[in-house]
Amino acid sequence: MWNLIKGFFEGIWGSFNNFLENTIQFDNLVLGLYDEFISGFPEVFKIVGAVFLAIIIVFGVISFVKKLLKLFIVLAVILAIVLLVTQLNG
Repeated sequence: MWNLIKGFFEGIWGSFNNFLENTIQFDNLVLGLYDEFISGFPEVFKIVGAVFLAIIIVFGVISFVKKLLKLFIVLAVILAIVLLVTQLNG
């Protein structure tokens, strides 16, 4: 029974994946954009661009982690207040 259910969902996933692959053709789109815009640049500009992109990604991840930490602290304070109020009333 488990194999039947697993096969059903794998079939749905495979059909959906093939539909998207044939409709969007993401790989060809990305390679076409690379061939059209990036391949004409000199190697120095490609390296500088890659370093700049890496710096942006690293700073973005750091900023995201900082905001996630602030959210965690706010949620922890709210949870502590809720637990304190329920302990005092109970």
